[in-house]
Amino acid sequence: MKISIDSRTIQPGDTFIPVKGPNFDGRDFIDDVIKKGGKILDVDLFEYAKKYRQKLKCKVIAITGSAGKTTVKDMLATILSQQFNVTKTHENQNNEFGVPLTLLSANANTDFLIVEMGMRKKGDISFLTKIAQPDIVIITNIGLSHIEFFKTQRQLCLGKAEIFRNAHQWQMQKRHAFINFNTNYCDLLVSKAKKYDYIVLPFKGEDKLSENLNACYTVAQHLGLNDQLINKGIKHVETSSKRLKVIRTSKVRVIDDTYNSNPAGLEYAFSYLKKFKGRKMAILGSMLELGKHSKKEHQNVEQQALNHNIDLCLTYGDEFKFIKFKKVNFIHFESKAKLHEYLKVECKFGDVILVKGSRGLKMEETVEFLQSNFD
Repeated sequence: MKISIDSRTIQPGDTFIPVKGPNFDGRDFIDDVIKKGGKILDVDLFEYAKKYRQKLKCKVIAITGSAGKTTVKDMLATILSQQFNVTKTHENQNNEFGVPLTLLSANANTDFLIVEMGMRKKGDISFLTKIAQPDIVIITNIGLSHIEFFKTQRQLCLGKAEIFRNAHQWQMQKRHAFINFNTNYCDLLVSKAKKYDYIVLPFKGEDKLSENLNACYTVAQHLGLNDQLINKGIKHVETSSKRLKVIRTSKVRVIDDTYNSNPAGLEYAFSYLKKFKGRKMAILGSMLELGKHSKKEHQNVEQQALNHNIDLCLTYGDEFKFIKFKKVNFIHFESKAKLHEYLKVECKFGDVILVKGSRGLKMEETVEFLQSNFD
């Protein structure tokens, strides 16, 4: 049974749950759904998903963290799918609507359900956890993503730690928490996990890229897969859209990582870019919602670029406007039109170009420009 809350996606036989949001009421679209051949399930989405969760026999794996959630989800799903029936969060649907819909997409044949959980403010993870009730928790890291909505990074960490809670009576098996032991406030996460009787299993890495890989290795090994099968799965990972998606044109390779940006995510993207041969160019939109940390973190981009052998940085957005890079070849643009005009002349055969920025900057427009001009 395919369930949707978007009447525009309904196909004959699909089930529509009319949810109410701040600017819409799903019941207004019931007639449209019926005309399309859809079925109506008029229930509270969240309560319905909670009850459905209790019926599932599969293990639920929940992933949260400031960066790397979608990447780890995609890698782990590909690895486990070689041996098990796996259902996962579609693309980046990790909010109060996406999580219950992910649960409802699982069925009796599902062995593992991998749920990505996003957070912007205190209470978000608690709400999602009450729906998903995970058996296995993965925390990729504690960074500065959405720090604007928290007083301190420690408070942000506590928001992520809401994923730990008391087990229900119907959860009979031991629960496990895979925690990045390199991350800030690791001890706090461990103490919270143990408080609620999670068995803590650590992972680490030399950089953000290896941390995510090691998280997947550690979880997959725990679930019984050998290294040969894990390596094979990693080689065949298909990433979600706008998440380190490599696009080959006739002239350049474009790495589309435009879904969002924060300091930890940018460091991970730089680590990924560093692997490629050729001139490395980073086109960076501002990192938003960093609050008082914004200026410092945008200044830190220069050192990160140096650490990862980036040859040229092109920036866009007000947060980069007054940042001066001294050790990296750097150009700031006031408009995308000027940026795109520059790219027409500057891009050379064999260049590898990372495009990244927060959602508000719409950096996917630059990816589309590169595709249309160099394909």
